[in-house]
Formats: sequence, structure tokens, C-alpha cells
Amino acid sequence: MCWPLCQETVSDVLRQRVLTAIVMLLVLYAGTAWLSPTWYAGFLSLIMLPALLEWAELMGLQRPRDKALWILFITTIVVPILIVFVFPGAVPSTMGVAVVSTLAVVYWFVVFLAISVYPAGQHYWGATWKLAAMGIASLIPTWLGLFYLKTLDPSGMLVFILIGLVSIVDIGAYFSGRAWGRKKLALALSPKKSWAGFWGGMASCAALASVILWWVHTRYQPLTIDLWILLLAAAMLMAVFSVIGDLFESMLKRHRGIKDSGRLLPGHGGFLDRIDSLMAATPIYVLALLVLSNGLAVI
Repeated sequence: MCWPLCQETVSDVLRQRVLTAIVMLLVLYAGTAWLSPTWYAGFLSLIMLPALLEWAELMGLQRPRDKALWILFITTIVVPILIVFVFPGAVPSTMGVAVVSTLAVVYWFVVFLAISVYPAGQHYWGATWKLAAMGIASLIPTWLGLFYLKTLDPSGMLVFILIGLVSIVDIGAYFSGRAWGRKKLALALSPKKSWAGFWGGMASCAALASVILWWVHTRYQPLTIDLWILLLAAAMLMAVFSVIGDLFESMLKRHRGIKDSGRLLPGHGGFLDRIDSLMAATPIYVLALLVLSNGLAVI
């Protein structure tokens, strides 16, 4: 009878996941709260490096030389273009961030269409160069959005709120899915995800967003009912996009025939497995802040 052994294995995996999560949170807090925006840009770049390497795996690149060429392409072509068009000074321009984030939102709507018809349509996006373009469209706006949030508030609070809202969607989905998840959300992509989990994640996000808005309303500045509703709607849209990001990475892993994007994080899989939801949610969050604060008028 293997039950005790299986129980021990599950406990070991859970312990490993918790320890890894604690270490990640401590590193994230230290890097986001303590570093200046300039050093934070370097911190984000170091975090994105393993994500780029894992994306190379999703592209089907196996040889170290091919992976090195992929990293070289990003650093010598994509990054200089980003600097020229978005960084006229030491900080990103509001208009540049708005343009990149808007294009990213359009991209994620296209991703949603690809997810909705999977496994059909793989011939439209399965080529290596197309997967490379998808990697750029997924990762670069995430890096830019997180850095821009840090420049808006050097304390890192805007970054922490974003990560908190994205994380609570995943947590709410996990527990509600385990309790009531019978009808599957996307069986072809992720058999464990259910509609109960989806709605549980949405409800959790709405609850946390309401608490945050009440904190802002009472601590910083009063919010009108219209603004409250608009901000809450933006949070819910961001939650939907976070689910799309999760399903998108599942689609790419299914296409490549792998379970995890990597083995960098014990108990969690790869780095992309941890930021897939964040990639899709960040552009929506940034755009919401820009529009609702009338940031488009300040360049």
C-alpha cells in the first residue's frame, strides 16, 4: 500500500513550493522596495534572462549557440529600439509606455483568439520566428510596465498591488476549483482549470481590489462612485487577462510537449510558469493607471 509514501511525497512537494515561494517573495520585495529605479531596471533584466532562456525552449531551440543568438538578438536589436523610442531620457516617456502597452493589449486579444480555437490554428503561430515574435510581445511590455510603475512610485507599491491582484486570482481559482471545479474551463489546454476556479479567481480579485480602493479612498484621496466602479472594472479586466496569460503558456507547453517551462524554481517549475499571468495583466494595469490619471496628457 503506497498511501503513506504518496502522502509524504505530496507533503515534500508542498513544503518545497512554500519554501521557494518565500524566497521569491523576499527577493522580490528587496529588489522592488529597496532599489532605486535605475538599479531596479537591472534587477528586472536579471529576472527576465531566465524567462528568455525558457522561451527559447518553447521556440524549440536546443543548442546553446541558438539560445545565445536569441539572447544576442534581444540585447542588440530589440533593447536599442526600445531605448530609442521609449526612453528619450532617464525614465520612459508616458506616450512611449502607452503605445507599447496598447499594442500589447491588442496582442493579448489575438492570443485569446488563438486559445479559443486550440488545438486548431497551430499552423498560424507555430513557426519558430512567430514564437520569437510572441516572446518579444509578451516579455518586453512586462519589463517596461514594471519599470514604469517603479518610476511612478519608487516605493514599489504600484508593483506590489499589481502582483497581489494577479496572485489572488490564482489563489482564489485554486481553492474554488478544488472545492467545486467540475465543469472544465479549457480541457484541451489545462485539464485542472475549471469554471468554478475562474469565477473564484474573479471574486477574489474583486474583493482584494475593493479593499485596496477603500484604503486609497480613506488614506489618500476620496474616490467618486464613478471612479470606484471604473477602477474595479479595470481590475476585473486585468484578472481576465491574467487567466489568458496562464492558458497561453499552457498552450505553448502543449505545443512543445512539455509539462513545465523549466526547472529553475523547485516545486514551481520554470520562471515563465510564475510570470505567465503577470505578462498579460501588466499592460492592462499600466494602461488603466495612465488613462485614469490622465497620464496620456503628460509626456
